[in-house]
Amino acid sequence: MGWDRKRKGPAGGYFYLSVRTPAGVKKVYYGRRTAGHLAAAAVEQRRQARLKVRTAIQAEHDATADADRLADELAVWADLLSSAWLTLTGHVYHRGEWRKPHG
Repeated sequence: MGWDRKRKGPAGGYFYLSVRTPAGVKKVYYGRRTAGHLAAAAVEQRRQARLKVRTAIQAEHDATADADRLADELAVWADLLSSAWLTLTGHVYHRGEWRKPHG
């Protein structure tokens, strides 16, 4: 939740941390002094670490986007060529499978 400002409290507010438990979400009170500032700094540090990981994943995704696109295009061409070959050899596509008719 972060810094919560109450109507009758100090202007800086109080630091609360929302914690997920099996019983539901609980708010943990850390106060407005050293404990509150340390907890807020720890929350911000975790947020920055998650952001760094997210940007690294996005950079990896961007770096491999062309290769993924080419692989998808190659798969389409391979499917088209194999379908053409199987059609030329007398196979039929029936219920999701290529089959060689008897007779």
